[in-house]
Amino acid sequence: MESSYIRLSTLVFSLFFGVLLSVISKKIKIPAIAPLLFGGILLGPAFLGIVNTAHMEDDLRLIISLSLAVILFEGGITLDTSGFIKSKKTIIRLLSVGVLVTWLGSALLVYFIFGFSIELSLLAGSLIIVTGPTVIVPLLQRINVNEKLHHILHWEGILIDPIGVFISVLCFEWFSIQAPLTEHLLQFLLRILIGTGLGFSGGYVLYIFLKRKWLPASQSNIFVLASALALFTLSDYFVHEAGLLTVVIAGFVLGYKKIDKLKNIHQFKSELTEMAIGVLFILLAANLDLNDFTRLGWKGFILLLLVLYVIRPLNIYLSSIGNNLSFREKVFLSWMSPRGVVAGSVASLIAIQMANLGYENAYFLEVFTFSIIGLTILVQGLLSEPVAKLLKVNAPPKRRWLIIGSHFFARKIARYLNEKIKTETILLDTNSESVNIAKSENLLAFEGNALKFSSIPDEIRNSLGNILALTDNRELNQLICEKWGQFIPATNLYRWTPSETDTDTSEGFGIPIWPELGKPSKISYELESKERVIIKSKSSQASSKIVKGTVPLLQFGGSDIILNKFSFSGQGEMLLFQQIAHHLPFYILPDHIFNIESDSYNDIIMFMLNKANQIHPELDVKKTFTELTGDSHRRLTVLGHGVAIAHTHCDTLTEPICMIVRDKRGIDLEAYDAEKSKLIFVVISPMNDPGLHLILLSDIARIASDDSLVQKLLRVELKEIPELLMAN
Repeated sequence: MESSYIRLSTLVFSLFFGVLLSVISKKIKIPAIAPLLFGGILLGPAFLGIVNTAHMEDDLRLIISLSLAVILFEGGITLDTSGFIKSKKTIIRLLSVGVLVTWLGSALLVYFIFGFSIELSLLAGSLIIVTGPTVIVPLLQRINVNEKLHHILHWEGILIDPIGVFISVLCFEWFSIQAPLTEHLLQFLLRILIGTGLGFSGGYVLYIFLKRKWLPASQSNIFVLASALALFTLSDYFVHEAGLLTVVIAGFVLGYKKIDKLKNIHQFKSELTEMAIGVLFILLAANLDLNDFTRLGWKGFILLLLVLYVIRPLNIYLSSIGNNLSFREKVFLSWMSPRGVVAGSVASLIAIQMANLGYENAYFLEVFTFSIIGLTILVQGLLSEPVAKLLKVNAPPKRRWLIIGSHFFARKIARYLNEKIKTETILLDTNSESVNIAKSENLLAFEGNALKFSSIPDEIRNSLGNILALTDNRELNQLICEKWGQFIPATNLYRWTPSETDTDTSEGFGIPIWPELGKPSKISYELESKERVIIKSKSSQASSKIVKGTVPLLQFGGSDIILNKFSFSGQGEMLLFQQIAHHLPFYILPDHIFNIESDSYNDIIMFMLNKANQIHPELDVKKTFTELTGDSHRRLTVLGHGVAIAHTHCDTLTEPICMIVRDKRGIDLEAYDAEKSKLIFVVISPMNDPGLHLILLSDIARIASDDSLVQKLLRVELKEIPELLMAN
């Protein structure tokens, strides 16, 4: 078979299987490096022989270089300066003291355990300095550690790569090129100078191009990619291997500037990075000679354990002296040190060059590095989540809500969320008037475009865990959910979407909710004008209040807010949107209607309160009784046609209690028409909802004004009263 076809098929199959295994790993939520490593070995000459790198030495070097450029450029874009500021002391030490501890400590272990030369030992130690964003990032996404640990590990994983590569190249040149040490150190410093200078200047030029919109939107992604690779190549032209630092810094500059097109650029680079990692690791794994691994023997096993469980903890201990890390956080950082594609790539390149120079122990560099990679991926990839839980370093769930819209409806929802989850809800709107009204009501509101992250301060944006898009535009609501999907889990993105028979509203970003409702602005008008009302109800009682025109809005289940898939049981609470004229029927339960004969108003009130307390144990019976009976019944309103209302408020209630007593003989409560009161309503409302209290009193007043309805209520069976009220 021709060499050109072998090279072509190797590259194509590496691409296909690399992407396939990356997709599978994301689906089952494990770091992609693990299946890629085993997949590459399986596809390589040792087993299936589909991927054969024997004729690809020069091609492999080129693929590795370009792939690393793409990977580290994308990593630079994701760096968050706020995270660095919060933990800069630890991060700086990890990139200085930590690097030296890992490098020199590992080198000493190699030197004493295997007896290699000091030069080879230093070279071997330098290859495992890097921790690798290609493994760290997916692990952090899965285990969700607290913010401090997340930023430390992320910054270390990105910036330590070029540092580790520079040291590896320095050691290799010292090992293979006869020159004074000062000359090698000068080259090392020149790499840093060229990489930093070209990175900052190149990244800023890219920012200017994008900021001033000199590029068509459809071509900005490919231009940025081409520019990153050009910067990488230009840096390498001046000083070999300076390009890695250049692309990291150029990516960081773009990420720091937070331009509008950054999300699309990041998405494009993220996909290219996944492809590059897939191709690269399949090729690297296929290039391994499994027989070399057996040459490590028991000494190799001891070496691996000491590197991971002595050198790494020592690194963390020395790097965290005098900072604010807890003991548990230090233990977790000591545990987390997975190596990835950068370490493997540099080890393979240097091992190939060393072998070409005739060094018989060159195999050790590649075998040692890939053993570290394999062991850290297997052990830390599988156990990091339970270790994080055991050490209690997981980030607390982000419960804060961002509501897009600050109209009356949004403000009602925000006040309820503030009350229940004890975390301030954020309102965001382009309408300055409604934003100012929200602020006057002591709500936290911002004026700005929901499609621009800069509309909300970074510290607030980073605390968000849920999005509720409540604009009148369904397409905009979907775009908002898509935009915020890079920060918020898909299960926590909600959007108002109208019911449309010709459109599948479940497609796209965000969970569609409340399709039965009209536009939020219309709902706001109806609520403000008291034509409609939002009421609270215990979940176990809500089903009896849901009739035609009633829409469940949300449910509070003790700790979580639910906006769909409601449960009408348990101890939770629900918000219901009522679209009917009378609200009283929804608060009168069958167990709250009684026939009684008594000559004493006080006896009736005590009887009613004791009954109410059986269903509402939070009701303060003694205090409420005093308010309803003291001061000559100051909470008693006597209407005509034998109807009276005893009403008050209770600060321990979350929803109104409405009760009815029928007394055939009647009680003389000094009505203006001299009739005895035979139909007595008792209304006890929460303190925080005076509007609903007045609505309920108004409903009862309308009933009292209709003598025929009153007579019907006095005659019918108790169980028929709610239906009669509903019908009238």
